[in-house]
Amino acid sequence: MKRTVIAICLRDMQVGGVESVLIQTLAAMLARNDVDIRVITYTNISVPQYRDWFAQHPEIKLTALYPCRFLGTQMPHFFLWRIIKHVARDIYRWYKYITMSSRRFDDVDVFIDYYNFSFAREFKKFRGRKITWWHSSIDALYAQRRMRYMHGYDKLVMLTRDAATELRERYPEYADQIVQIYNPIDITRARDLAAQGKFIRGDYFVCVARLTGDKDIETVLRGFDMFWQNAGRPNIKMAFVGDGNLSDEYKKIAHSLPASRQFEFVGLSKNPFGYMAHARANILSSYSEGLPTVLIEAAATHTLNIASDCRNGPREILMDGRAGLLFVAGDATDLALRMMDVWTRRVDTKKMIDTATKNLNRFDATTITEQIMKVIK
Repeated sequence: MKRTVIAICLRDMQVGGVESVLIQTLAAMLARNDVDIRVITYTNISVPQYRDWFAQHPEIKLTALYPCRFLGTQMPHFFLWRIIKHVARDIYRWYKYITMSSRRFDDVDVFIDYYNFSFAREFKKFRGRKITWWHSSIDALYAQRRMRYMHGYDKLVMLTRDAATELRERYPEYADQIVQIYNPIDITRARDLAAQGKFIRGDYFVCVARLTGDKDIETVLRGFDMFWQNAGRPNIKMAFVGDGNLSDEYKKIAHSLPASRQFEFVGLSKNPFGYMAHARANILSSYSEGLPTVLIEAAATHTLNIASDCRNGPREILMDGRAGLLFVAGDATDLALRMMDVWTRRVDTKKMIDTATKNLNRFDATTITEQIMKVIK
């Protein structure tokens, strides 16, 4: 039987949800005997945990299209050098693109642009079927006018049913090319990692997220502070697992609040599952999402979720509030009320956790991989 050669394309691999989902997708694909996998990036993979993972799986062939170390993804802080490096990098990449042979990847049957049409330029030179995944909010898809690239792709994968339905209605000419597939999770692996992972002693809420503006960490800080004061200043902490460009700013806000001693910034963790598994609840406060995998991961560790009711993702995962609590995005007061609901047991959290657990098969890695293969073939 001929094996299908699949090339998954991602510009770079930083620590984040998309990369975590990709690793789990690759792991599930490796269990099959009908595919050969390649991963194509712009530059060489530099994040140690991903570099180590690929080193353990040499059967996946890695290709860097623009592998100039000096012109990598990291930019210097000095403004003038940033400009020079940006220009030099763009010139280098254009040269490499122009001189790239259109037959370089003729052995590939299917190309998967794994992040938001980011390989639209390169795909003009690649032969074979072309599929892209949209990992951001549907609002970002409209704002960035990315559908103008759709004519160069055979399929567009959206992460939620609502997003796929809305997009088909807005672009009926592409209705047959738009499909919906959830992000996968290896449930057994998540639980194993939770058993091995670090956690915080005592009672705490947790927020596992990048400390960036789109994750709206300030709402979590102020919401927890309101809850803590209204609950009589109990001995409970608010832990943040992650890092980002606004880390220092969020720490300053935390230090300015009455509950300052209750906040704990853990930083990046290769294994955040232990922190989730031992928390009273996991909190997601994003303004927008594609499909927040962290909610699925928390549910896999039998942890309650409290999530902002932003478009496309949280409500679908939490089954309209039956499998977790929803609050108005950006509303710290509403978040504080939901935390109080959990603290005072005004809601049946056990029933919500049970509902979430029973419906995890929607996101099972093996099931999702079968759906991906149907789209590919």
